[in-house]
This record gives sequence, structure tokens and C-alpha cells, in this order.
Amino acid sequence: MIDVDGLTDRFTQWLAGPNFRNPYSVATIRLYGVTVRRFLEFADFDGVVDIHEVSIHIVRKYVTSGQNGTIAPKNTQTVRSSSLVLFFDYLESNEENFGNPAREFVDDQKRKNGGRGGRSASRLKTVLEWDEIDSLRFEAGRLETIAGIRDAALIGLILDTGLRASEVCGLTMADGDGYLAGRLKVIGKGDKERLVRFEPHHAPRMQSWLRTRRRLTTRDDSLFVTDQGNGLTIAMLYMIVSRLLGRAGIHKAQQGPHLLRHTAASMWLASGVELKQVQENLGHSNIGTTSRYLHLL
Repeated sequence: MIDVDGLTDRFTQWLAGPNFRNPYSVATIRLYGVTVRRFLEFADFDGVVDIHEVSIHIVRKYVTSGQNGTIAPKNTQTVRSSSLVLFFDYLESNEENFGNPAREFVDDQKRKNGGRGGRSASRLKTVLEWDEIDSLRFEAGRLETIAGIRDAALIGLILDTGLRASEVCGLTMADGDGYLAGRLKVIGKGDKERLVRFEPHHAPRMQSWLRTRRRLTTRDDSLFVTDQGNGLTIAMLYMIVSRLLGRAGIHKAQQGPHLLRHTAASMWLASGVELKQVQENLGHSNIGTTSRYLHLL
């Protein structure tokens, strides 16, 4: 069953955040929120169990459907399609391989009409500035406790590799050596394996953690574990990153590990890594998703 309330609330909060060059008005955010809520209810009624199942067919059906079997007015279709394009942009900002069936629908309509249509809103990726990266590194490496040594290696690994939260939590002890070698094989979304190539800038922190990790008594083979030896969950990882960002005085629209993933991508491009390699490292199926980071240069 689709989480209608949760998805709608998170979407409107995202619209109200500092993600756009030209912020949306309160009235527009309310309109888009209501439209997305109705779409989610429509999809749920149509038998869609998970939001990932939404296809261009469902989008087209919702956008064009009017009352009593008629075709919806053009202005209604415009509001619906604009709302859904932004909604799936929001989902992509957290899960890049999600895809945007609403944008596919809009592009299809443009081709049929023989025109380019209007321009979509310009969304800004949330990333850390250089001084903020330094502050976060300092804060993460400040404590010499087991958790402190772990967190320093953890933050460094995500900044170096750009891995998703689920991928970080899935790393094993053997992957610690892979990190030090600058190559990690990970299983990403859709059970697709990819090779992430990078410079292990935080190798000393990882080496320190591996020494500490090997002294812990646990049967769990996870690379990152709690003080009690249990593997980190995604929720724990989010809490760790959010806490460190707060201690470093960093406040962004995103406060979890995905912020560090975006930052890793921007740092790669800034240091001259080819766009194609960044795409492969992030596991993006479409290079257009990766190219959105280029505005940061």
C-alpha cells in the first residue's frame, strides 16, 4: 500500500526547502501537494502497491482523466503533469535510479505536438561547501572512542565513494581492503553490480578503524558495526551522519548520508573525473541524472 500521507508531506517539505533557484510560493506548494496526494490515491485505487511500480501509463491516465469519462481541461493537465514531474524529481533526489515516468509523459506529449514545451524548474542539488567538508571531517575525527574511530572512517568512505546508505550498510570486512585499494564492487539498486573507482583520501582513518574493528568480538561480518558488534542499519547510519552534521553546525535541506553522496559526486567532477566515470560510480542508469551536478562547477 502506498504511503500517501508520508510521501505527500515529505514532498511538500522538499518543495519548501532551499532546493530551487526560484523558490515556490506557499500557494503553489499547497496546489502541488494536493495534486500529488490525489495522484497517489488514484494510483493506490488503480492497484499500484509500491510507488516504484508507477509507469508512464498510470501517469497518462491520471493527467488526462476528467469527470465522467471526459478528457481533463488543458490547464488541469498542465498542473498535474508539472506536479508529478517535480514529485518524481524529489524521489530521484533520494533514489537516483528511480526514473521519472511523469517527465517521460511530458516529453512524449511534446514530441506529439512537435514542440519543446516549457522549461522545468531548475533544482539545486544539496551539497557541502569545501569549508563545510573540512568541518565535518574534523568533527567526525575528534573522538578516539570506538564509535568515534568508526564514524571518522564512515564519513571518509562515503565522501570518497559516494555509496548509497544501503550499500554502506552492506559492506563487509573484505570491502575494507577494497576501499584501501580504491576499488569497491557493490550491489546497487535492481541487484546490479558495479565497480566504484576512487582515490581513498581517508585511508588512514579506515586503517585505524580496521585495527579497532578486528579487536571487537562479534560474529557479524559487517564492516561498520555498533559498540556491541551489531551491523549498522540504514536508520543508524542516517542518525550518525545527521548528528555529526549538527555538531559541525551544518544545516542543509538534506541531513543524511545522501548529502555526502551528492557531495562526493560534485568533488569528483570538480577534480576532473570524467562524467561517464562519475555516472558509473554512482550507478546512474541515465547520464542525464549525473550531468545535473555540472552546474556546481
